[in-house]
Amino acid sequence: MNHAQLRHLEDVREFWERYEFLTTLQEKFRGAMGWKTVRGAEYLIQYWTLPETGKKTMRSLGRRSPETEKQKDSFDRTRVEIDKVVAEIKDDLEPLVRVGKALKIGRLEPIAADVLRELARHELSGPRFMIFGSVAMHLYEASAGAFLSRSILIEGDLDLLSTAKTPSEAFKELLPALRRADKSFELLDDGPVAINKRGYRVHLHTRRSFREAIEDLAEASEEQISVLHSLLDLEPVSTATVARDGSPVGMIGMDPRAFALTKHAVATLDGEDGAAARIAADQAYAVGRLVMKFGAKPFEAEHLEAFPGFAEQIDVGDPEATTMVRKFFGP
Repeated sequence: MNHAQLRHLEDVREFWERYEFLTTLQEKFRGAMGWKTVRGAEYLIQYWTLPETGKKTMRSLGRRSPETEKQKDSFDRTRVEIDKVVAEIKDDLEPLVRVGKALKIGRLEPIAADVLRELARHELSGPRFMIFGSVAMHLYEASAGAFLSRSILIEGDLDLLSTAKTPSEAFKELLPALRRADKSFELLDDGPVAINKRGYRVHLHTRRSFREAIEDLAEASEEQISVLHSLLDLEPVSTATVARDGSPVGMIGMDPRAFALTKHAVATLDGEDGAAARIAADQAYAVGRLVMKFGAKPFEAEHLEAFPGFAEQIDVGDPEATTMVRKFFGP
């Protein structure tokens, strides 16, 4: 990336930090409060509309009293203040989007960005769901300040890893967020996948199913399986980036070292050799080289020792990368 693009990414990160905080807070004050008389007594009622269905919902907060009157006054006052501040920060959004489009930084599909913003707004991004498929490469690009080859940036789907025990449990939280991004999202019958009317797919994986997939790698050694399991426990990485339409979006995803070595394992240890395996290998080595050159945390010795073929592939003449790889494998 050039200087102007890197500078814009810094502006986007500063903006996103404020925007995410305020829109998350605004969500807590969605709807309205009012009094409703039931059998001669007044009750404080909170009303709101479910964005994903358009259905109006309400709940009682208690009989009228000094406490519920204070609760209503506080809610009304705070909501007005938050709405005012959010409106002001949205005024800053339009020029930011224009610059982002002009600089041609973003390559993330807008629908993916819409989904990720909804997850962030409802505090589901990171704690419950993180990116771990090909879309994560947009996160790594922004973190490194460097572009990957367009040929390995796969479009049309988003893979999310959930901490839920089962896909059905995860979709109870995920599907409403998806439908806030696009009301046409529906679950497919043949797997933990949601799809919208344009064919964009969101694939859901649990940590349990992912660990089982690691165990099923046909040609992996016990050492390699152990390393892959340990990589899954690495802290996720996060940053803000720019979607293709110029809009800012926060991303939280799998550590790039885990991504690179997992992709390498899928490409080389699963007993298959097709187009998907070749793309997975290209993604693995491209992200591996980003880690070697720009990563804040390098590959550990045990990572490279367990996957010597991967280490050889990311040693491509870069002096820093060569030094790191040869430290463990010799000249």
